[in-house]
Amino acid sequence: MREHLLELLKREPFASFKVVLTSGKEYEVGDPQLVAVGETELTIYVPKSDRWAMLRMSQVASLESAQAA
Repeated sequence: MREHLLELLKREPFASFKVVLTSGKEYEVGDPQLVAVGETELTIYVPKSDRWAMLRMSQVASLESAQAA
């Protein structure tokens, strides 16, 4: 999952995607510079705010195209 996440973040041109957790909660990634990826955790920052979410990679259920209906 980590490798797939890194591939999506490096894609040119970048395409928005969603990080879907096992709980069903979703985080949209619209800017690759607002995501920090570690070995077992990732942090997603919310644009134009002081909010962020630190997630465990084991919580990530899927990575989905933001354009998918």
